Amino acid sequence: MAENGAVHDNETRARVLKAAARLFAERGFNHVSVRDICKEAGANVASVNYHFGDKLGLYRELIGSVAEGMNDAKASAFEAAAGLAPAEQLRAYIRGFLHQLLDPNPAEASYMEKLFAREMTEPTPALDLIIAKGIKPATERLIKLVSEVLGLPTDHPHVLMGMSAIQGLCIWYHSSRTVAERLVPGLQYTPETIDYMAEFIADYSLAGLRGQMKKDRGSYGP
Repeated sequence: MAENGAVHDNETRARVLKAAARLFAERGFNHVSVRDICKEAGANVASVNYHFGDKLGLYRELIGSVAEGMNDAKASAFEAAAGLAPAEQLRAYIRGFLHQLLDPNPAEASYMEKLFAREMTEPTPALDLIIAKGIKPATERLIKLVSEVLGLPTDHPHVLMGMSAIQGLCIWYHSSRTVAERLVPGLQYTPETIDYMAEFIADYSLAGLRGQMKKDRGSYGP
């Protein structure tokens, strides 16, 4: 009997998480009530407090999942290129990051993406989770990688600017996706197209980093 109760609890918890992900993504944290979530999940109104402590505890669990998913995808890209030259590791990171941003996602993953976007524009106390678990680890590794490509300390301004430029190029394809699809009829973000974009960004970024190195050394030749 206890086992059946545990199964029921797990099922209820899963339904509450799924309902909350959709509602928070659509309306934002401040515009969703515990009652809304439980009604959507077909659960007792006490379920949120029982499983998560309160609404913020539930939200933090969802945001934690988003952050871990973000970091896992980037970590996989780094690990796949372990042992290669820094430039090739950078290529692998860009390819992995761009696929994370642009690959077609099932509806549930799409809610998680919307949750992240909501948290960026309407921050809550859970924002620190995204920074600590989803952004900071990969950013620190990327800074280290750019410093190795440039042969400069990790705190050098060129390294920090280079890291920001690479991230910005990747994120542009995601944030401007709707516009790009209207400007270029028939554009489809297939795995092959994403690979092409990633190669372009990698070539462009490496050329820029190497150009900065030459400029600093007083060499403006090819």
